[in-house]
Amino acid sequence: MTHDARFKSLLRTSGLLRAFFQAFLPEVHGFVDFDHIEFVDKERFTLESKRRTGDLLVKTKFRGEDAAFLIHLEHEAQARPDMALRLLQYFLLDWRDFDMPVYPVAVLSHPEPNPRSKSPLLLQIRNEEILRFRFAVVDLGRMSAREYANKPNAAAAALASRMSVDPSERVDLAVDFLRTTSKANLDRKAREAAWNFFFSYQKFKGEEGLKLQRELSNMVGMEKIPREILAHNPLVRFGMESGKSKWLSKGLNKGLREGRQQQGAALVLRLLTRRFGAVSPAQEKVICKLPLAGIESLAEALLDFRSKTDLARWLRRNRSADPR
Repeated sequence: MTHDARFKSLLRTSGLLRAFFQAFLPEVHGFVDFDHIEFVDKERFTLESKRRTGDLLVKTKFRGEDAAFLIHLEHEAQARPDMALRLLQYFLLDWRDFDMPVYPVAVLSHPEPNPRSKSPLLLQIRNEEILRFRFAVVDLGRMSAREYANKPNAAAAALASRMSVDPSERVDLAVDFLRTTSKANLDRKAREAAWNFFFSYQKFKGEEGLKLQRELSNMVGMEKIPREILAHNPLVRFGMESGKSKWLSKGLNKGLREGRQQQGAALVLRLLTRRFGAVSPAQEKVICKLPLAGIESLAEALLDFRSKTDLARWLRRNRSADPR
């Protein structure tokens, strides 16, 4: 999925557009009628007849009058110097095409600041002002990811994945994000849109994946995140690149290949103990003797366990003996 598609999927989801305005445009939020929202899906083109891809046009009512919000997305690796001019062009085209006031918003996620993204855009000749074009700027790269991930706002928490964060705090950021979105009043579709957006930019492998898995198990065990929420989305359950346990194959698996299989079994036992209390000596013995594939399978399955009965059932299915 492209950057454009990810951003649009997030903001077009019911409830998350409202949360976006609430978090980043609070002075405007109170005047928007979110019960009357229409996303303009038709293809739009630039003056040079090139297809426009990096913007989202939302028709609604503002202060009771028909209006549109032009949300322009800038997320290339490097900031383009003509961003403000392009936004002005899109503003004029949309104003002409839809014959209604247009409120322009630039959402930036460049790693480096763009001095030409500041509002207003001014044109002066011999100190005489010819044009003053104002637009709102949401500069994600200059915001604190941990701060926004902890706000009681699902859109802010999801967009924190594009904000500034210390590399050593990435796992903590993911934990903050999951805690925030699990408490938010969202339907399943909106919650998954936020999850998919966040984890498409914040991926966890190797040791980071193991650490995140431990944190998730702690949170489930302490009921800070309901089990059913994590169970709905394997991407979130493991904080990884896809629905399969890549963090295990690249992290835990690496350690096992180097002869440290005991560490993998010990990790699984710690996770089980934290959730359900100590396992029986017979079960511990069986787990410690599991091959790599068995440890991987048990690590993936245990997040769905609700009691020790589930563990015993899993061991019965994966071993002829029935340890108790």
